[in-house]
Amino acid sequence: MTGDLVGGRRVLGFGHVEGAASSADSRYSASTTSSANGAERAVAPFGDRLLLDGDQHADGPPTRSADPTDHPTLERTGPPPYRQLDDRHVHHADDLAPGLVTAFERLLYGPDAAGYLGVLVDRLTADGHGVWLAGGVPRDLVTGAVSDTARDDGTAAVPDPAHDPPTGAGPATAHDLDATGTAPAGAFLTVVDEVLLLDGDSAELPRLFSPRSLVCSVLAVRRDRRTLEYRGLGLTGMPYPATGTDLLQDARQRDLTVNTLLYDPVRRLVLDPLGRALADLGLHAEAAPRPLRLALPGTPERPDVCAELLLRAAKFRIRWDARAGLDDTALGAWAAGLPADLAARLDGGPEGLPRLAGLWEAWVPGGPTAAQAESLRAYGPAMSGLLDRLAAPTRRESPGHPAERARSDERDT
Repeated sequence: MTGDLVGGRRVLGFGHVEGAASSADSRYSASTTSSANGAERAVAPFGDRLLLDGDQHADGPPTRSADPTDHPTLERTGPPPYRQLDDRHVHHADDLAPGLVTAFERLLYGPDAAGYLGVLVDRLTADGHGVWLAGGVPRDLVTGAVSDTARDDGTAAVPDPAHDPPTGAGPATAHDLDATGTAPAGAFLTVVDEVLLLDGDSAELPRLFSPRSLVCSVLAVRRDRRTLEYRGLGLTGMPYPATGTDLLQDARQRDLTVNTLLYDPVRRLVLDPLGRALADLGLHAEAAPRPLRLALPGTPERPDVCAELLLRAAKFRIRWDARAGLDDTALGAWAAGLPADLAARLDGGPEGLPRLAGLWEAWVPGGPTAAQAESLRAYGPAMSGLLDRLAAPTRRESPGHPAERARSDERDT
């Protein structure tokens, strides 16, 4: 866990590098597991690397093993996820709205859900990992469940994942789930491979892993859609892809506060780590229509991060433009304070403007309309400069699969 100690050094989280790892004393012992017939078989190194305080100043992850048995000085001092949160920010789903648990379970266990999903959640939980649905699904199901629509008996209508959510983000389906958790990439991939192999209906589903983002995806057979996309909880302050176990750090790395909601399918809990998502979705508002506030959960500083978050926010601004009660005051204030030459500060390499151009094309195919561009330019010179640069001819990286398009700490839809 983030916050544990190894040799007196604070654990930050996990990186990922293919190849053998080393333990604290430069030895590596491969772990073992039992097969179906009870015989032990060697498990290839996960590729996960334990990150300790000081590793954030290196160019990449160390060769240090992430296996706890390789670290005899390990002290479990880091708080587990639910001890990191204010109790007021953790809600049983049906306390928010009757029927919300049913709506979530349709996605994981319903007739349209991939058969491996429930087994995967159970396996990760049995291995001691937390796992949560993230992104657009909890945002839209929670919003739909507590909307002004009600049954005759006064209870909230049970949201149907097959219908468009009120935010207009498109249908929440069992074929497009985002998840996060405490399992690092290698550990997750090992579990998902075993689960897929044991499920006859899912054994042929291909999986995709991006070392650049640490996003793990399970695709449909035709590869034109994904059934699940997973990335470990975000870790701040790292110059290379890394994950942790801190719910608050993860929430601060997301694009908008309304996208920080998480759902625990085991405990049936809705988490609002920063205590802002439910309010910004207007769930406690008496006004009709309920307001939808667009605001960032953190204060990024790196130009590339600011530029990408600005474009991601613009994507949602375009998507929700017609929604009554939309309030982008906070978003506009942040955007207006960005450097006017933000676009010029971006690296010209593959991680700079060309990558952003590929993302923007994927998020807003064909670019914004004239009216949309005009409304976006009202956010100030940084936004205007980005739009000008993106409209100019440039070598664009192919966005590839959605797992490759996602920034290392962004998975929201």
